Amino acid sequence: MLTDFEFFVNTNTVNLTIPRWNRMSIRHERKDAMENRQLILQTANQLFQEHGVQSVSMHQIAKTAGVGQATLYRRYAHKGDLCFDILQQYGNHLVERVATYLDNRRQEPPLERLNGILEIWIDAIEEKADLIVAMASKMALDCEDGRGNFFLSPMYRMFRDRMSELILECIGPKAAQQKHPEPELAAHTLICSISPAGYFHIKNEKNYSKARMKEHYRQLCELLFRADGAV
Repeated sequence: MLTDFEFFVNTNTVNLTIPRWNRMSIRHERKDAMENRQLILQTANQLFQEHGVQSVSMHQIAKTAGVGQATLYRRYAHKGDLCFDILQQYGNHLVERVATYLDNRRQEPPLERLNGILEIWIDAIEEKADLIVAMASKMALDCEDGRGNFFLSPMYRMFRDRMSELILECIGPKAAQQKHPEPELAAHTLICSISPAGYFHIKNEKNYSKARMKEHYRQLCELLFRADGAV
């Protein structure tokens, strides 16, 4: 029988000795920390949507969430850190949505699946555009470690990988070496063209609807990635 100070966790290579009286305290602290984190993120996200990122202070977030400022600053040193976590959660949701979409449509032609991914992306930035642009800007100002760089994010990598796979499936391996653009570069170019800033610039300049923007991207993909290579 283990004594009060002999709680062993065997991980094949490491044995950790943790006082039994302290084990429940650690679990309780972890649960509280997780609940506080979710409360802070939900509160901040709501305030950002209502008032804009720049107008909301850390003090306002803490007060609205009902947590102490010390608790908030222990988890988030500045608003850029907070924005990063919100963007990360949003990105995770989008990644799951795309994965589910592709899994449910395996039998559809690759060009249809590619267009479907682009439509999901357009829907997402239409829904969250102001928040995404504001938070990305705040991250660029507050963070010096690259976390605010979309092109270093798992979401970017997922979109580029899935889209380049579908592009290659559309044009075939031989066509990829001839008349068509290189799949990864083509996927990257499409993603860049639908960045929130670029997307809304051309949409507003041309006074296009969301449906028309989707149709333009559908036509562009048809032109670039038809299997016969016709232009």
